Amino acid sequence: MDDDTEDKVGFCRPPKATRFKPGQSGNPTGRPRGSKNTYKLLDGILNQNVQVTQDGKPIRISKKAAVLLQAVNTAVKGDIKSIQTLFPHMLAVDAKSEEHENRRDALSTDEKEILKDFLKEHGHG
Repeated sequence: MDDDTEDKVGFCRPPKATRFKPGQSGNPTGRPRGSKNTYKLLDGILNQNVQVTQDGKPIRISKKAAVLLQAVNTAVKGDIKSIQTLFPHMLAVDAKSEEHENRRDALSTDEKEILKDFLKEHGHG
């Protein structure tokens, strides 16, 4: 290539003086590597364990489970907002369970025989 084509400036061809040097970051003061974003922080907090009392016994569950348990308990008590919040998720869980059941039932006769033989050989039936 001659020098005329290398010095052209335009779309996808910034001037040589402003190009990043090899190994130079385009955002040197950006978020430090390994720092946590909001989703990671929230996930960490929700996965912390707390002690709650269930049926008169103390148990340790994640905060995520505690929030869901509280939402379900308030819905059961008749709180309309909790019911409205949970209902679409209940339908989604039912649909997913039904889909899983349908997939399981969709095994062909041959596949069922192969599975039965496999389970017999490995002491599961």
